[in-house]
Amino acid sequence: MHSPRLIATAGRGATLALLAALLLTGCGNGSPEASGGDSAAPTGAASSGTTAQPTSPAPDASSASPTTPQSGSPSGSDSALPDDWRPEEPTVLATGQKVPEDYEPATLEHPARNVPKPMMPAEAMEETEAGAQAFLNYRADAQWYSIQTGDTSLIREVTSADCEKCTEQYDAYEAMYAKGNWAAGGFEVPTIVPGSFSQRPDGGYNLPVDVKSSGSVAFVDQAIPRRQLPFAEKDAFDCYIYRDGDRWMYLTGSPRGSL
Repeated sequence: MHSPRLIATAGRGATLALLAALLLTGCGNGSPEASGGDSAAPTGAASSGTTAQPTSPAPDASSASPTTPQSGSPSGSDSALPDDWRPEEPTVLATGQKVPEDYEPATLEHPARNVPKPMMPAEAMEETEAGAQAFLNYRADAQWYSIQTGDTSLIREVTSADCEKCTEQYDAYEAMYAKGNWAAGGFEVPTIVPGSFSQRPDGGYNLPVDVKSSGSVAFVDQAIPRRQLPFAEKDAFDCYIYRDGDRWMYLTGSPRGSL
């Protein structure tokens, strides 16, 4: 089964203009933008049950995620955060998986160490509201893992190849780490609005989500050229997911109600 294609929506230009500086786990992708074009992002997950084959146009896969305003210059007087600010890293992942005690968040001197590899819960294979939530939780963890390590294999497995912006963001994280740079933060928790689990005529699910993010930073040449403010957004974003055989796949994020 192929993923549904997306319809261009009003405001898409503004969304994409901000995308390079954002990171939106629950319903999109992104990361702090580093110097020299080292910017990035992530998404997606799996499940089982009946297959809903999307057959008509759906949201625009070229739009990887909605966005939020970025912080000011990390070292300038206009910075919205202290110069020594770091995003708070989780002790428990969105799926409930515990972060080991030997995990070390990234610093100016080194990338994160002993990062736990997310495990997809069995519930994330179900075509139910609880299954969709478990899927988005796992996708959020896979995104965090990619930001912490530069390993985007998990997030790519649960993201449609039709999301070109997602692929660009994953490539950017890989390139960032390949150059000896790294990132921190990026932990987000997406929550589907209760009672909103409804299948569209095209077979997919465009779900309203609330998203809370811990923010993020990029470390480049032992400096922090870009930081993303923490945020909590309600009534702002939708996530489009669909069934690919017996599992979920992530396609895109969009402003609430735009699709």
